[in-house]
Amino acid sequence: MKNRLMIILALILMLAMPTLAEEEAAPIKLAEIELFNQTLLERAVAEEQPTFLDEGNYIVRGEGYELLLGSEDVSTDSLVLGAAIHWIGERAQTADNKLTGPRDTAPGMSLETLLARFANDNQYLAGRPDSAVLYIDGELPAAVSVGFITRDGQNVQMVEHDVYYQAGEGVMREGIQFTIESGDITAIRTFAAKEALSQQAAADELQALRDLQEENAYIAFGDMAGSRLAREDMVLAGLDFFDTDYQAAVTALGEPANEERHEDSDGSTLITCQWPGLEAVFRQKDGASRAIRITAQGEGVFEGPRGLRLGDTLAQALSRFEHSGTLDEDGGALYGDAQNQQAPYGLMRINPENTMLYYAIATETGKAGLVMEFVDDILVSMSLTTL
Repeated sequence: MKNRLMIILALILMLAMPTLAEEEAAPIKLAEIELFNQTLLERAVAEEQPTFLDEGNYIVRGEGYELLLGSEDVSTDSLVLGAAIHWIGERAQTADNKLTGPRDTAPGMSLETLLARFANDNQYLAGRPDSAVLYIDGELPAAVSVGFITRDGQNVQMVEHDVYYQAGEGVMREGIQFTIESGDITAIRTFAAKEALSQQAAADELQALRDLQEENAYIAFGDMAGSRLAREDMVLAGLDFFDTDYQAAVTALGEPANEERHEDSDGSTLITCQWPGLEAVFRQKDGASRAIRITAQGEGVFEGPRGLRLGDTLAQALSRFEHSGTLDEDGGALYGDAQNQQAPYGLMRINPENTMLYYAIATETGKAGLVMEFVDDILVSMSLTTL
């Protein structure tokens, strides 16, 4: 234990050497994780906090923080397997009692500020809808630092920074996780494996991250925020409005819970498909079909253009697109020739019972766009449709 404490103290001294500006753009360092753990351990010792057993684990819990220890001993040389701080209100932000993570990160900090504190080679968070790599720095057998996010579409749920380093014949991995809710940090948690990974297991994990680093099937809307609706935005529930036909929708979402077919006067067939929270209408003629409307409503949790989802606010929606026009009590043009509905345009209509937003783009056959309905300033319906 004493040897481990000496190593931690040495790492802490190393941390004092770089400037903050150098740290902000750098990958995570093992010393930063260890310093966070040690700082919380010293607080627990000073407060004479006891341990208690929880499913075989030794836990120490203070106001706004928690420690996972390797034994029931609470002293400055205790083995820390994990440490965490979480939001407890303004009390956590007082000068005398402030709980912070590496690089002065803290619960309540925005995701954007957090991302700026560490290395990030992936400005648009390109990757998969559920994850993306921020950086990979180093090669085994030297220490390797990695950063990545997990997400549900545009909603980032966790930012994680890990360090892989040699330990005898194996490889240890320690990391720090930032839990994100509504765009802000709600908790910071470190972890350390009790046993080393094999060389092959560590190599496989890093290779999986490198493979993810090469993916760009999904990106954050990034610099598109505040711009006009574009062709690339016309995706709802993973269905591209222009590229998705009836069969592609069934393949992506499964058989619809309800399906109705009606013959139109032009000889085409209108196919209305319903899934929980989603409805899509296709026009089929001469064996080919195309979408004419895709709508999220009710209890739908699907992601639409610019990461919008049912339950988002009117202010959030307006912020995602250009709004350079002049509005009155009934709404008005957000951009373009909305009065004559000449695409591209953005339009707001304020009615007694709801507020409607219309964003249109020109297509080869006319117009298409995004239509949103808000009740009490909350998004209740969102459609991609021909106009």
